Amino acid sequence: MADPSLAVVVGANRGIGLGVVKEMLRKGWSVIATARRPDAAKDLRTLAAANLGKLEIQGLDMTNTGQADSFASAMAGKKLDAVLINGGTSGPGHMSASEATEAEIGSLMFTNAVAPIRLARALAGSVKENTGVLAFTSSIMGSVALNSDGYHELYRASKAALNSLSRGLWTELEGRGITLLTLHPGWVRTDMGGPSAPVSVDDSARGLVAMIERERGKHRHRFVSFTGEELAW
Repeated sequence: MADPSLAVVVGANRGIGLGVVKEMLRKGWSVIATARRPDAAKDLRTLAAANLGKLEIQGLDMTNTGQADSFASAMAGKKLDAVLINGGTSGPGHMSASEATEAEIGSLMFTNAVAPIRLARALAGSVKENTGVLAFTSSIMGSVALNSDGYHELYRASKAALNSLSRGLWTELEGRGITLLTLHPGWVRTDMGGPSAPVSVDDSARGLVAMIERERGKHRHRFVSFTGEELAW
């Protein structure tokens, strides 16, 4: 019997990340899930206890460059079928470029754009050639072409930066036999999305995992919704 597919899910202690871990386990994957504070990730720890040998929890704050480098080094001996770099911050409450401080912008951009790309670049060598998938949780709000109202302009800018950096990363990875995905999870009922969001965590997670599985071996870069819809950059 073939070994189960192995995935890394970064930012898996709650919300979409936790939902993706649950869905992958349901579909027979083995998962290495990260959380900034594993000791406080109660739901993730409960899930690990119920899936002995299938779910491993690692501590990781991807904005801590030392931790990120150490984590990537620890993954170097593994052959990963998929990596999903998830998580981020909504930024300052005012969400206004006119009110933002240099420190606020630096923190937002590093967390939502720079740190994910840095970690992805470090992990890319551990992703299986020919069938492996490297993916980011981004947002349709990062689409410049579809920006019609400027709502949450700083968050939009950080996701646009992630999308742009992911395109640049693809120029490095193209030809190495892996697939790169920039994923829109939908407007999801999470702490960030709020209770009025139309998409459940379970539905979003099912769609995201389906896209990862569908794109294995395609050797391309797509900006795509959890529903499979191609999105404009």
